[in-house]
Amino acid sequence: MKAKLYLTFQQVGADLFAAGLASATSGNYSVRVGEGLWITRSGAQKAHLTPEDIMLLPLESDPEKDRGASVERVIHRAIYHQTDATAVVHAHPRHAIALSFHLDAIEPIDLEGRYYFERIPVVAPKTLSGTQEAAEAVAEALEQHSACVVRGHGAFVKSSLEAPEQALLQAYSLMTSLEEACEVLFLERLWWGGRSRASSK
Repeated sequence: MKAKLYLTFQQVGADLFAAGLASATSGNYSVRVGEGLWITRSGAQKAHLTPEDIMLLPLESDPEKDRGASVERVIHRAIYHQTDATAVVHAHPRHAIALSFHLDAIEPIDLEGRYYFERIPVVAPKTLSGTQEAAEAVAEALEQHSACVVRGHGAFVKSSLEAPEQALLQAYSLMTSLEEACEVLFLERLWWGGRSRASSK
């Protein structure tokens, strides 16, 4: 792996953790390179990634080479097969997850959120993590959208930029914008809910 790409993986991992978008070992992210992908290792401390925490996998499943890679690799592969993605970030933004229990799609109301996302679909496969069913649901959503939320689980965001470092940074940036938009929507609904309860007394 090129040093620049490794440093970008490190930066994204540290920033995801610092922003509260993923706990110490949760979340995963990848970039596509040729006929393969670099992806984070399962259980790696994302705020302190080492070169051994980032694995090169083929685009097709390979039980030997896949050993130790993120359990979400099946979803990343499906996204690369079915969309124009060159990088994928998966994290657990809290407000997005909270809204996903009640909405089939998240439509931002703030200016920045509306600039980046007209609509963020919420998918609800019966199995939520690391399965072909979840992979198909997420990949289908990302064919037409840059982000989606898996109900009760977390968000997947893609970038289609050509340079892998820039693609990974853009996907991370979109994840932060997604969570900010969801937080604004969550707080706005909370405020109106409080007003409604107060007026009924």
